[in-house]
Amino acid sequence: YSYTGSVPLPHDSTAANRSGFGIPHWHPGVFVRGDVLVDPAVWSQDAYFHEQLRYTGTRSAMETVTAGYFMTEGRFARQGWLSRTGFLGGVRTEVTETEGRGYVRARSLSTVAQQVADPRGSAARDYGANFRVNESRYTQLFPSAHLSHDLTANLKARVSWSTSFGRPNMTNMFPTETPNEAGRFVTVSNPGLLPQSSTNWDATLDAYFKPAGYFSVGWFRKRIRDYIIAGATAGQIGAGNDNGFAGEYDGWELRTSTNGGTATVSGWEFAYQQQFTFLPGILRGLSLMANYTVLDTFGDFGGRTQLGAGEVAGFIPRTANLVPSWRLGAFSCRVRVSYTSGYLDTYNASNPVLNTYSKPRTLVSPSLAYEFRPSLGVSLEVSNLTRQFQERYQRPARFT
Repeated sequence: YSYTGSVPLPHDSTAANRSGFGIPHWHPGVFVRGDVLVDPAVWSQDAYFHEQLRYTGTRSAMETVTAGYFMTEGRFARQGWLSRTGFLGGVRTEVTETEGRGYVRARSLSTVAQQVADPRGSAARDYGANFRVNESRYTQLFPSAHLSHDLTANLKARVSWSTSFGRPNMTNMFPTETPNEAGRFVTVSNPGLLPQSSTNWDATLDAYFKPAGYFSVGWFRKRIRDYIIAGATAGQIGAGNDNGFAGEYDGWELRTSTNGGTATVSGWEFAYQQQFTFLPGILRGLSLMANYTVLDTFGDFGGRTQLGAGEVAGFIPRTANLVPSWRLGAFSCRVRVSYTSGYLDTYNASNPVLNTYSKPRTLVSPSLAYEFRPSLGVSLEVSNLTRQFQERYQRPARFT
């Protein structure tokens, strides 16, 4: 439905006041009651949009993964120094097949007059002849090797080499085509995206101490390949009916998401946990957990020679958690304080001005629990007690 009234619609000011954006928000329940319009005189049904949804809402995506693995573990000797050194290794193989089905819009849509006069026929012309099926298939291996050594009874060292991956969002399987007449480019989905793959090195040193606690320090380095970049230029569309667009968009630029970059992430992790059972009285129930991670990132995504620290999307340069807790009999309580520094949220290769960033945020979340017996208890947790919103912006800094 489209609003045709002569006065502004009343809006709910709660969302605008809480977010600080000042953007009006309308709640459907104010205008519709029991699937019936409260005031039908000020609304006009958009029949074309209703018919269009028959096509744009008809889509499917399927991902089939066939996998197998081989693993071995043990120690290098039964006695002596090597008996304190353990190993774990293996390889995992995955075959992934994807299929996406759906309708995309025609290059030239019907006019408004045509949509009003014949909504069903207009929607059929705009979408009905543009059914697409996207398919892809890929095979990947993921080997790994891990070593551990007991330096002393309370000191353990670990070193590992591994490979991992992150699959593309399943929305990439759905066929989409969005033409831009002014810029002469078409943005399409890419069902052939490979997973982002990573080669990882990790080294940790864990120290355990009585009565109940440990301290850990770790170093890691990850080399990420096939980094997924949105809005990358994939070439120029050719001429002829076999150009993938039934002869349309000859000479236009083709834009899509692509595996076009590499990134390196390295950093340090520090963790501490202890139960203060050596304290007197009710203080024996105190405990503390804390961790801190610092990252250094850089990458090459084609737009610039190199992206430096804090400029690789999705990686947070600094994170920290502090969790003090206390237990007395069946009662327990804790407060989790979590900090994340500012970071690059999304990266746009064709237009870096569209990059989005997240501001630093600290969350405070207290909780209480009482255990009546091992199988029955109650708990109360308040997430984000201080109501810290996640603020995002684009450069120059403006909220999105």
